Amino acid sequence: MSATFPRLPKILAFTCGDPAGVGPRGALASVRAGALSVGVSPVLVGEASVWRRAGWRSSDGPIRDTALGLAAPRSGRSTVDGGKIAAASFEEALRLIARGLAGGVVTAPISKTAWSQAGYPWRDHTERLADFAGTPDAQMVLGVPSRRLWCAVATRHIPLKEVPQSLNARAVTACARALDAALHRLGLKKPRLALCGLNPHAGEGGLIGTEERALAPLARRLRLDGPLPADSAWRLHAAGVYDGLVCLYHDQALIALKALGGLAGVNWTVGIPFVRTSPAHGVAYDAAAAGHFDPAAAIESARLAARLLAA
Repeated sequence: MSATFPRLPKILAFTCGDPAGVGPRGALASVRAGALSVGVSPVLVGEASVWRRAGWRSSDGPIRDTALGLAAPRSGRSTVDGGKIAAASFEEALRLIARGLAGGVVTAPISKTAWSQAGYPWRDHTERLADFAGTPDAQMVLGVPSRRLWCAVATRHIPLKEVPQSLNARAVTACARALDAALHRLGLKKPRLALCGLNPHAGEGGLIGTEERALAPLARRLRLDGPLPADSAWRLHAAGVYDGLVCLYHDQALIALKALGGLAGVNWTVGIPFVRTSPAHGVAYDAAAAGHFDPAAAIESARLAARLLAA
């Protein structure tokens, strides 16, 4: 059963993410780029020292200081303090939502290593969001909205060798339904979806694996085309034949999405009763240390969140 939340105000909480990465600067860049719809306001959540170092100006919106008393760690590497700051920022954003003070959250990238080192018990944002909202079937929908590229992933951050045994009808069904619901929410009345096969050439009739024999009847039941060879499915999606793809593991989705859409990818959590988006890239420690980064994903994430919140 999902948790009950107050009516969502048109306020987006921006977390700082890992302060040693590009997240804080990305959040500020998205606000300054005019990514928020008229009537949607930002609140910047995290240590005030992190936002000030990133170049915060009062015109960027108010800071919700997590007040840990920690200095912003040096850019470019994972630290325990960085993990503490990132976790505190995320938890405070969730408290704002629970209290009806924010209607959604745009999360900056975090380091799973830093979260673990800091003792934070969750592996990633999606796991924590599902638990917080009481919606265990919350799903990641990934895309580049400006390119109309969309996919969802039936398994998440697990070793590749564990993917075949982790795939089951429930996981694939939840993934497909989340993608369909997301595209409906974006205005597509009858999204055209395809299921990617697990093996090269979608198993080549059983010569390269037999998993597709179980996936084929599932695809028919869910009214998905496929299972298709993943490389062909992505080519057809990019050409507009499909509106989205149901992928089976992390790299099957992310390699193609980043190759086609560059650094503008967005991670959208579907199945929770509030808005959450995030750049679909990591903390980019090297870029942060060098003092340069591409804010495209941060801008796309903020724009999508504001669109959803304003609808």
